[in-house]
Amino acid sequence: MAEFEQVNTAFLAWLATNGATVSKSIALQDYSGEGAGRGVVAVADISKDEELFSIPRPLLLSPETSELAKKLDLTTLEGWNPLMICMIYEYGRGATSHWKSYFDILPMEFSTPMFWSAEELKELAGTGVIDKIGREEAESIFKEKLWPLISAHPELFPTEHQDKEAGFLNVFHRMGSLIMAYAFHDTLPDKDEDEDMDEDDEDDEEEEKVNVSMVPMADMLNHKTGHNNARLFHEKDCLRMVAIKPIKNGQQIYNTYGELCNADLLRKYGFVDVPNPNNIAEISGESVVAKCTSEDEDGKDEKVEWLLEQDGLEDFFILEAGGEIPEELIGCAKILMMPIDEFKTTVIEGKKLPSTKLTVEVQKVLRELLEAKMAEYPSSAKDDKALLKQANGSIPARTRYAVVVRSGEREIVQSVLDQIKKWRPPPPPAAASSGKQRGNGKGQPANKGKKPYQKK
Repeated sequence: MAEFEQVNTAFLAWLATNGATVSKSIALQDYSGEGAGRGVVAVADISKDEELFSIPRPLLLSPETSELAKKLDLTTLEGWNPLMICMIYEYGRGATSHWKSYFDILPMEFSTPMFWSAEELKELAGTGVIDKIGREEAESIFKEKLWPLISAHPELFPTEHQDKEAGFLNVFHRMGSLIMAYAFHDTLPDKDEDEDMDEDDEDDEEEEKVNVSMVPMADMLNHKTGHNNARLFHEKDCLRMVAIKPIKNGQQIYNTYGELCNADLLRKYGFVDVPNPNNIAEISGESVVAKCTSEDEDGKDEKVEWLLEQDGLEDFFILEAGGEIPEELIGCAKILMMPIDEFKTTVIEGKKLPSTKLTVEVQKVLRELLEAKMAEYPSSAKDDKALLKQANGSIPARTRYAVVVRSGEREIVQSVLDQIKKWRPPPPPAAASSGKQRGNGKGQPANKGKKPYQKK
């Protein structure tokens, strides 16, 4: 605890020395007992719209502020890579880095699946986490984009590690995990008016020029679904964290990481929320194609290409709580199951899309698809329910996280599967009556003894 307080004190002093202001109504607190690490707590009652802290822009760690941008041309790098290499550089400088006190307060060990063992990852089989961890892809980017720059400039990136590439790869993974969990999308101050941007607002990111930055102090706030009580405002000269509702003395102060399902919370941040109303389950587009077509089916590639061009085939189809069968999944299945001649004449030439209403044929395929999805999970709902009833600490935290993720997903898949099983085709419409019905005077219908559509 003494070391925890020493790091806090040094960090807050560094902020104050460099022009940041921090309200006396808040403090850093250890929430590791709750599986949340360091967080921010109210030490006095806080009013709505009260400023919690203000961080001058020069304190942000980004390619705009790091000294490395003056020493290397970073304009050839894309995405997170400019910030990544700046963080590797600044971290390697140790005590000489302007952000030394900031690095000291950031975690260097992570619970995200990027760092799980092969055995631990087996617990996540079938979930929306496994296909998105991306360790191999990340390492490929490091070797192709960053390592050539690093290895060409040993004066900027010294190391005592015997295997230099392996040593920097480890640092790369740690810095990447920090960016994943802590970085903000910051609107660049190239306009006069104040602007604000939520952390994961991808639509705004595409419309405006944004900079991925590390924001000291702002990243100390934890997230809890449904408990957001503070918001970061991006202004011309600083970034301000402001209370968006009254906060009582002793309450934790939460920023929002977005409306994320547990699979994304675990993959990005290394924790889960219970309950989490934002949970979803995913069906891969690849599995839909495989189920709705045969391997060597005539016209398969043509239909897939058309669906991709029309955004009708997703990487993942989303299933939401409530059991509703996604119309886009039904429509995609119908196109894939359509004979190629019908596809060409009806869809390509006639420009007529099939309805998104369920049919008996699509019902059968979707039922098999979701039953196969249920079989991917490494346990049953009964087993997982029993595991979650165990006292905290009786099972490893990572196992518990995996159980929470797969239980939430399985529940959603099962609800959609139940709806598919219950569906019945609507009855055919009743035949229209034409004029007055004539009887035989004894209450019997005039067409008695004749079958429908029977010739006279």
